[in-house]
Amino acid sequence: MKGDRGVKVRLEGLGAEKLLNALWKEGIYLTGIRRTPKRGVEVTVPQAHFHRVGEEAREKGFQVTVLSASYQQKIKKALRKRWGIGAGMAAGLCLAVFMLSCVWQVEMVDAGKYAGEVRLFLEEKGIRPWMRQKDVDTAKLQEQLLWRLPEVKWVFVKMTGVKLQVKLEEGVAAPKEKEGPGDIVAAMDGVMERLTVFSGTAMCKEGDVVQKGQVLIRGEETDKNGQVRRVQAQGQAMARVWVRESIRMRTEEMMTTPTGRMEERFLFRTPFGVYSFGKEPDYLMADREYTAYPLPGAWVPVTVIRERMYECSGEWTERNMQEVVLEGEKAAKEALVRAWPETADLDKTTKISMIERGFIEVAAFAQMTKDIAQYGNQP
Repeated sequence: MKGDRGVKVRLEGLGAEKLLNALWKEGIYLTGIRRTPKRGVEVTVPQAHFHRVGEEAREKGFQVTVLSASYQQKIKKALRKRWGIGAGMAAGLCLAVFMLSCVWQVEMVDAGKYAGEVRLFLEEKGIRPWMRQKDVDTAKLQEQLLWRLPEVKWVFVKMTGVKLQVKLEEGVAAPKEKEGPGDIVAAMDGVMERLTVFSGTAMCKEGDVVQKGQVLIRGEETDKNGQVRRVQAQGQAMARVWVRESIRMRTEEMMTTPTGRMEERFLFRTPFGVYSFGKEPDYLMADREYTAYPLPGAWVPVTVIRERMYECSGEWTERNMQEVVLEGEKAAKEALVRAWPETADLDKTTKISMIERGFIEVAAFAQMTKDIAQYGNQP
């Protein structure tokens, strides 16, 4: 449904027909035309052309009277009458804009044992809550953290709203960062393709199936006198591994039918949040319709939104299974790439299984070669 997009006005003066014809030639189409006793007409003017119609009518000697304004104009008029509310709103919006331009929180994702060191690094670089977001160079922070933490395979630093997010993924540890003897173990299951030993003793060979946590390089070496000594194992273990991600897909969809009941309320959307005026109806299910009315003259984007809620009744029906499977396969493959970016250009296979009534599970698999070496327990 369309919202109230017109402004009803009265045009009083001589030659109303000529004025209307001139406006029509300019592509301005008026509706609701009705003659008035005082040699004039009442018309509904499209909101986008309201000012143009008013200017042209006054130039031709017509008196223009607004009979019903749009939501935008009503809001604007109300703010002019209550300047205190407008001033307070402007001040609040300015404060909101300032707050939204700052860093509220620094969040660590998968930082694990590096969390403390990362926080210390950020403090050294002056990264702290309530600093301006434009002063945070995320690309430079990523580069510096990679140099600071050579054991980390990649670092992801970005602003998410008002939150600075730092995410790490650990790769093969750099030998120089480890002190004391220890083993190299498998970070995940796989089939060994190439094992390169820098120090220590190899405990597997090409073609061996290894399991997560299994020792790949023992931190021991035998000298020329036959004496065994403990060392820090160092090396690279390239293995063929399989990765998997799965999602659930609903095989039914809800078909809705309007009951005829409707409720309406208004929302006030600002950069700081959305505020509602009016209660949410107690409908179990509803279709919603939104009409936006941007507030003119505001320093920052402010919009009044009319929300209409139409009550519905619903019934579950079976979806086309082929469509469900195709959607699920696409979503599962996308989830696999998000979890394992290395699989983006690799072939992927999928498996479908029924897990419960109304749902299926779609799993995506990929095979790749990956360095699975990581430091294990130290004596």
